[in-house]
Amino acid sequence: MYLLTRVENDIESGTYATMDSDGTRVIQFFVDKDDAITYNTFLEALGQELCVTETKDDNIDKLCDILGHAYTVVEPGDVVYPRIETLQNDEPLDSDFISEISF
Repeated sequence: MYLLTRVENDIESGTYATMDSDGTRVIQFFVDKDDAITYNTFLEALGQELCVTETKDDNIDKLCDILGHAYTVVEPGDVVYPRIETLQNDEPLDSDFISEISF
């Protein structure tokens, strides 16, 4: 699985999360690296500087449970792109909040 982080290959640096219509933070995981790269390209065009980082599948539940965030898995062939409404509130998660996680 792949996700977007502040520093390449460093989940503890801060993990990108979107906010749904209810205000719940949602971390997006991508099965296909190319899909993560494509989504990140959209964000780069909007001024976000993030990196694609690989993580083990079994880390997903642990990471999201500790953070208390929901998550979604983007399957190959799914088309996802940032919504302007979401981007108004999106930001990488606080690195201090994530730095206490050990894998």
